[in-house]
Amino acid sequence: MIHMVLLIRAEDIWKANITPEEAIEAVEDAYRQDGKGHAQDTSRAEVVTKGKGLPHIAPGTHSIGQTLAYLEESKVVVLSNRFSYMSHKSITHLIEPRDGKTLAIITTGDLSQKAQSQEHRSKFDLRTGSAAAIGAKYLARKNIDIVGSIGAGRIGQSSLLCLSKVREFNKVYVYDHNIKQSEEFATKMGGILGIDIIATDKPEEVVRNSDVLITATPSTEPIVKGEWIREGTHISAIGADCPLKAELDVVTFKRADKIVIDSEKCLTIGELANAIKQEVLRPEDIYGKIGEVVAGVKPGREDNSEITIFESDGTNIQTASIQYLIYQKVKEKGLGLEISKLPSYFINI
Repeated sequence: MIHMVLLIRAEDIWKANITPEEAIEAVEDAYRQDGKGHAQDTSRAEVVTKGKGLPHIAPGTHSIGQTLAYLEESKVVVLSNRFSYMSHKSITHLIEPRDGKTLAIITTGDLSQKAQSQEHRSKFDLRTGSAAAIGAKYLARKNIDIVGSIGAGRIGQSSLLCLSKVREFNKVYVYDHNIKQSEEFATKMGGILGIDIIATDKPEEVVRNSDVLITATPSTEPIVKGEWIREGTHISAIGADCPLKAELDVVTFKRADKIVIDSEKCLTIGELANAIKQEVLRPEDIYGKIGEVVAGVKPGREDNSEITIFESDGTNIQTASIQYLIYQKVKEKGLGLEISKLPSYFINI
């Protein structure tokens, strides 16, 4: 009997139309499995072929990376190879763990370039946006009024969209080093969410007014100062993802009542590593992993006055959950191409 593999291309992912709610549910379930000890994750393997001294995936860098994750309850192993040159492409294998057979191969280009509305952002933007929202779901106060966004790019937009699915809020302040981008963010996201969004060139104004703060920048120098943060604030810090990046200063970590991470790799991120190096923070001061909170192993927010931080480096199980969701949606809708061997055009995705 010939084993058939489902080939999923960029256009199939587009037609599958994954929603923010679906992405949040998938990532949250992956975190839950991790918190119960039912997931395996590997460190990101990456070869930088250009721009070795620059931050992860910074403009001007070329790199090839590989990730591997196992979601035991979902019964899938996900092996992904990423190519970051002028654009981002990937080849992902979804593998049945019991017999090692390939269920599907997913090939992707830069879907975000095709996006016509925020509801159809790149599925990988939703992956990161979901993480920011899940951090807030478990660590922010139930009732909030104002959200702040440090960063007005794709990830900031996706994070705000996903946050709107887990919390209600009335106003947003946004800061970006590019004020024009902040203004475009305010117009676009204000129209989508139907709320008032204020663009400002003062990060302090964003931080001081926020009940929930999302940081989503590629900054290598801290933008957020701990002295600006008010009691009861939650921060989903998702922009810093390598030793060279930092969005929060060490005082921010010093003031935090709970610091939750998505993986041990977060301890190598510039902002956390700096706090540890300066002895403001010790590794044992980390409250726990987000998976432990989602799984109920550890409580999330316990008091409205707590300052909480969710530090996300972006885990492989998080990526795997979105890839598996793509597979499920594509199969459900009868999309993709059943193949018994790779067609010649697959080589040049």
